[in-house]
Amino acid sequence: MSVTIPASREAGVPVRTGPDTPAVGIFLSPLWGAGIRHALDEALADQVDIEIIEIPDEGEPARQPRILVTGPGMQAAAPPAWFAGVDWVHSVSAGVDSFPSWVLERHTVTCSRGIHATQISEWVIAALLTETRVDPWISAPVDRFQPPQGGLLAGSTLGIVGFGEIGQAVARKALALEIDVVAVRRRDRPSPVDGVQLLPDLPSLLAVSDAVLLSAASTPETHHLIDAAALARVKPGVHLLNIARGTLVDQDALRDALDGGQVRAASLDVTTPEPLPAGHWLFDHPRVRISPHVSGWSPRLERRIAERFRENLLRYRAGQPLVGLVDPVLGY
Repeated sequence: MSVTIPASREAGVPVRTGPDTPAVGIFLSPLWGAGIRHALDEALADQVDIEIIEIPDEGEPARQPRILVTGPGMQAAAPPAWFAGVDWVHSVSAGVDSFPSWVLERHTVTCSRGIHATQISEWVIAALLTETRVDPWISAPVDRFQPPQGGLLAGSTLGIVGFGEIGQAVARKALALEIDVVAVRRRDRPSPVDGVQLLPDLPSLLAVSDAVLLSAASTPETHHLIDAAALARVKPGVHLLNIARGTLVDQDALRDALDGGQVRAASLDVTTPEPLPAGHWLFDHPRVRISPHVSGWSPRLERRIAERFRENLLRYRAGQPLVGLVDPVLGY
């Protein structure tokens, strides 16, 4: 589908309509919405002419907002009435794959891209170390030498699929540990990180990587990017890590590859569905480690999300380009 982007959208400047004083509508999931709302209240305390209103799950909002702050709680069947007067939609998440496509096509959309990179990169390094080296910690004297199990990260190769801000943050840490880093990215551009070799395609990366990190956006093109055919091409004994979206992996094919030994281990921060139902095979598989989609968490995450929105709000009110603009065609 071809989408025409107005010139103002290309520049990242929303088209401003209506009264100069905008209402900011909030629609966030109960799981973490309260913390974000509190952080937004603090961040916008000096914006006295901004009215923050709650968007109900059903029915009409008390006032039509011109700015909508939302996130993973966005319903695929969100009523268009919510957006009748909305000029700009901001996602508190980096991903907007839960947004209806028409929202991206009709509105300026920004996201919290980049603010999770540091903490996710630390999660990745921790997962790599945990799987690679198992040290015999002791609490009493021992009468014989007990060597660690596993090997070394130094000299191994990490392949990164999707080389945005998260992938780049991981690469910098991996290089410091003397890990060779290769990557594939959608855009044909030079590597933004010295020492990282960009490969032409996914099969090339899978063939040489001892560990493969998925950090690409969830789009129709990346759905089941790692399927049976891809897993047949991996370097035997690969460690698969996914911090993107569960939809990038065909989990049935992953199970076969784990059982067959083609994949040595899987460290997953994301799965399909989320949360997994009780008794799901991923919980019990001895070669799988799962965290509940928390790799991007940090003690200051909610404040940083609010600060990103505040920065964009000030830019919006000044008619300046916004940060974290989502491409309506690419979907990220």
